[in-house]
Amino acid sequence: MRHGLSFAAYAVAGVLSGCVAPVAGGSAGSAPLARAALVSGDVVAIGPEGYCVDPVTLARRPGRNFAVVASCRILSDGETGPMVEPAVMTVTVGPRQATAALPSPAVMAAQAGQRLIGGREQDGVALAHLASGGDAVLEAGDPRYWRAVYRQGSRLVALALYAPEGSPLAEEAGAEMLLQMQDRMAAASAAPAEADAGN
Repeated sequence: MRHGLSFAAYAVAGVLSGCVAPVAGGSAGSAPLARAALVSGDVVAIGPEGYCVDPVTLARRPGRNFAVVASCRILSDGETGPMVEPAVMTVTVGPRQATAALPSPAVMAAQAGQRLIGGREQDGVALAHLASGGDAVLEAGDPRYWRAVYRQGSRLVALALYAPEGSPLAEEAGAEMLLQMQDRMAAASAAPAEADAGN
């Protein structure tokens, strides 16, 4: 456990499913990454400023790639990165789907099996604020958490944000952080990934 966050408990649903599955992959002791190439570089996982990709959680397999993003300082045991709000963000990339439409916030909530307490569609991103489930993923987490889905090329990319109980990121600030993350990922995915060429 690092700073009260249980990284062994990272889990995420499929791109549009409500199933929760444990994440495995990477190697213990690996340094956090500034970014990571997923699905042969079609999508680059990159967090907001001060947040890094945890290489231990990278999972790349046909049909779905996955990564976890968290504080660079926490992931490096205080060796690098600025102080930022504790949070865990996940990235799930699905297969190529030429005609798949973005789900509405209500559909996202229904597929997660959670009550929708807020949401919107903004700049090509569907955002859903869910009433419960965050504390099942993040130790000492707030039950409320955010999901977002957007299209990168022919793929749907799902993001989620989990924060400690009472964190402003469990409220509207979480949506703004996911929008910032999506903007950085979209920009990074338009160019070759630099830090991690694995597929």
